[in-house]
Amino acid sequence: MGHERVIFNFITGHPQDVVSDVLRSISAYTRADRVTAFKIGITNNPERRFKEEYDHWYSKMAVVYKSKSINSVAELERHLIEHNRELADNMISGGGGREGTPPYFMYVVMR
Repeated sequence: MGHERVIFNFITGHPQDVVSDVLRSISAYTRADRVTAFKIGITNNPERRFKEEYDHWYSKMAVVYKSKSINSVAELERHLIEHNRELADNMISGGGGREGTPPYFMYVVMR
């Protein structure tokens, strides 16, 4: 395979300080002329999460945020899913599963 399917291009910081930067990052990856579908989520192991859950449904994962605090990642995830409610494949506003030990990553998968 000639290209990476999991891209690490993340921002760190307090959610209130980085929300606009993370939103722009997600928007750049999910432009309508580039993808047909996307989903936002949290994990502590992006490569494993992509391989085990998304490999057959999505073509790529971009890791957009990293924190030691699950609360920070969850807060940002809820906000960004809500912002993208009409476009994202997310069925709920985040918090769908156990995330494990830090660090935590917020990602967007796309096809």
